[in-house]
Amino acid sequence: MDRKHSRVIEGQVYVFSLPKGQDKASITDAIEDALETSKCGRVLGSGTSLFDDGTVSIEIAASDCDAADATVSRACSKLKCRDFEVIWD
Repeated sequence: MDRKHSRVIEGQVYVFSLPKGQDKASITDAIEDALETSKCGRVLGSGTSLFDDGTVSIEIAASDCDAADATVSRACSKLKCRDFEVIWD
């Protein structure tokens, strides 16, 4: 049996300002659901900034960075989150 192994790349989603009515858990859940639905990645964990500036960091892993970027962008747009960035290791 030949198994196809795709390389998993880890990255971070930085949400610099949370939209009104949203919190770290709701943003993380929305991104996690979107990545699982699109089958291009998953959430590994989340946390807040060490600089106490309100930035939320969500650690993700993906087999297709382009698809994961698009999926995260769609998930953030649905939550009216415009100030975010995805960075791959």
